[in-house]
Amino acid sequence: MAYRGSSMDRITIEPGQRSDPRIRGTPITVWDVYRVLSVPGMTDAEVLSKYPELELDDLAAVREFVAKSIESRTHDEFTGRPILPRDRLVHGRYYKGRCRNATIARWNADENCFYHWREKFGRIYMETIKYPTDVVEPLWDVFDVVEELPGCRFEVPFDAEAAFAGNRNDLYEHAEEMWHKPEQG
Repeated sequence: MAYRGSSMDRITIEPGQRSDPRIRGTPITVWDVYRVLSVPGMTDAEVLSKYPELELDDLAAVREFVAKSIESRTHDEFTGRPILPRDRLVHGRYYKGRCRNATIARWNADENCFYHWREKFGRIYMETIKYPTDVVEPLWDVFDVVEELPGCRFEVPFDAEAAFAGNRNDLYEHAEEMWHKPEQG
């Protein structure tokens, strides 16, 4: 089965299978190519040299397919929980959700992004991340916001130079919940 409309007719999914979408029936998946396209500084020519079976129009199809997939997200793929609609987010409030590096973030409506603390190599620093259906960011680098957090044990300032003053363990308070797939009943 091929998706229809503009360049997306190059994207195929085998009928009756839950496989990843592929490009023109090749073994190359949309998501594999998208990951390569998302590498900063990667040119189309470099992607095509990595995948010689592909054509320039295939890359346009991948971009269009991924953009439509991102824009249409309604649930966190891992937990299955509904993503809060953007119009329900309130500037300055804390939210529980999931991204690669955090489960607690604070919404900044003026900048249209979340702020969160990130720990890497023993250092804790401030980072920003986009709303789940923002196409400008790679799919895996968004905060899947699922509920407002009535209280937070630490402050998340809207300041990229801020220093973390809380308890490190509090950063992981919701990690098990947000990284646990619900049991299938």
